[in-house]
Amino acid sequence: MKRNGLFPAIAHLPRRAVSHLIIPLCVSLWASTSCFAVAPPADPARAQLAAGKSRFDKLCVSCHGADGAGKDTYGPKLQHRPELTEAQIRERIIQGKHGDHAMPPWGTVLDNEAIEQLVAYVSILRQPAEKQSTAPLSPFDLYDPARIENGRKRFAKTCAGYCHGHEGVGGRAPDFKGRTDLGAQQTFDVIFHGRMSSDVMPPWGDAFSEETIWELVAYLQYLGRQPLD
Repeated sequence: MKRNGLFPAIAHLPRRAVSHLIIPLCVSLWASTSCFAVAPPADPARAQLAAGKSRFDKLCVSCHGADGAGKDTYGPKLQHRPELTEAQIRERIIQGKHGDHAMPPWGTVLDNEAIEQLVAYVSILRQPAEKQSTAPLSPFDLYDPARIENGRKRFAKTCAGYCHGHEGVGGRAPDFKGRTDLGAQQTFDVIFHGRMSSDVMPPWGDAFSEETIWELVAYLQYLGRQPLD
């Protein structure tokens, strides 16, 4: 490459002088781009389960109950049903059921990816209670520093000023620091659906993606692990 091909304005300078200009420039560019580091992608298996739960909550809860618990619902319970095989679950979702307690065939509505998300989630529900994990069905590790940082930024922009205060302390709503009583799934549900009580909170499910809400959860869980000042 000719010396005047890339930086013609400095082509006349000695090589030593050029290096003194270029090296700081490269360092500056590296520093500026590192400020916009992207959070790692969601784990595929965790993301599939999280998407399956979300889809179940939207399509299936009215018949099978929350988390498939059944009890006085139109459809049968799905929790703790180890006799149900993955193949049976997939076939019922795709084909539906005629007759008593009919079920629509979701194979005509959902694509294969959505069906497999539901299959994965129901396959978790059917396991015996002692084998089920109590970990939240988040699409990524809630301890991931990059996800916590994304949640912190979103919290500072959206949640801190009016209701919850800087770093979740001193706002109109109860403090978040040192709160060990807030479960991850409970926190997600409140952010997604909002709350109508003495402490009214608007639903953010239509404004934020579920991934963004889980990042907020990651940050709030982080705050809960911090000692009160």
